[in-house]
Amino acid sequence: MPLPPARTRFLTAALLAILVATLWPFPGREPEGFISCIACGERATSDVLLNILLFAPLGAALALHVRSIPRCLLVAALLSATIELAQLYIPGRDSSLGDVLANTLGAALGVTLTRTRVSWLLASPAATARLSRTAALAAAAVCWATGTLLTPAYPDARYWGQWTPSLAHLEVYRGRVLDATLSGLPITSGPIRDSRLVRQWLAATRGFSLRVRAVAGPRTPALAPLFAIFDDHQREIVLLGPDRDDLVFRFRPRAADLRFDQPDVRLVSAMRHVVAGDTLDITVTRGGPGQEGYYRISLNSPVASGLGCAVGCGWALLIYPEILPAWLRVLLGAAWVAGLFAPAGFWMRTRSDALFTAAAIAMGLAAAPDFTPLVATPALQWAAAVLGVLAGVAARGVLRVLAGVT
Repeated sequence: MPLPPARTRFLTAALLAILVATLWPFPGREPEGFISCIACGERATSDVLLNILLFAPLGAALALHVRSIPRCLLVAALLSATIELAQLYIPGRDSSLGDVLANTLGAALGVTLTRTRVSWLLASPAATARLSRTAALAAAAVCWATGTLLTPAYPDARYWGQWTPSLAHLEVYRGRVLDATLSGLPITSGPIRDSRLVRQWLAATRGFSLRVRAVAGPRTPALAPLFAIFDDHQREIVLLGPDRDDLVFRFRPRAADLRFDQPDVRLVSAMRHVVAGDTLDITVTRGGPGQEGYYRISLNSPVASGLGCAVGCGWALLIYPEILPAWLRVLLGAAWVAGLFAPAGFWMRTRSDALFTAAAIAMGLAAAPDFTPLVATPALQWAAAVLGVLAGVAARGVLRVLAGVT
């Protein structure tokens, strides 16, 4: 049996991706009902961007089958509305008007790119040079934006210390805290007498040291707070706790104020051999000048240093599933960097374009960590940037064939 046309396979793949991403249930949670606001929740910005990206391929595929742009958008809007209606009955899913609008906007983006494909596939040499260099600069800008968004931002408010708190969105830890100090300042459970001093220590250019001594509880099925600091607006300032076999530290970044998702600093497998009743002596240390993005975490003496977020953590600002294994986070970081620089390769034609792209890679992967709280870019992400450029070059040839451009 002959294969269906490439555009049909593209449409099928786009539909399957949407259905899996939106209708997969989360057992153990009740459906969350309909939300009428446009951009809701602590991660509203990330949700909007993800919905746009999710439906853009569908819009592109529909534009290859349907001549009328309004019909393409109507099909996408009806599909989105049907999915939102179904989510009312799917465990762990929430339905919102904002999702329908963002999905339709994503489809419109895909339709626009498809209908204008000749102009950017067959652009003049001068236009491709501008496009390639703009794409390279945009990729470098995203690297810098990642560091800026992951810069700690501690609000001016009253702080509260919390020992093994019960938080609605997290597991409850069944251990108990014996004592906690921040750079020598005792942090008890309850209102903190001098919140200003706590903010100063957390934001100090010379770094800080958080020490928590506790008695371990049973292994947790997900992230559970052992120690946390919140403000009087119920905003998380810092959080320390186990997540299955890992030990996790989170701080409040600028990304939280802009309602992005946030990655964490994670000591992988630190809790693997800990059993209930063991004594835990945990120290989290942030580096001083020039090392603001570096963290050291010790659990009962063994120390892991150099922990933190690199340029490749940008994907985690959009969605950060804590259940992902460490190796998959590494691959996603490399794939993110490759994807950032692929468009520059897509339009790259001349040696000057290549040199400009190389300079943009250096500006994003080397300079951004020097001036923002990011750790040095690992070798894998450097290699991924180069491979992304080469993949962009190859993708242009493939798309020209699929789009019927000769």
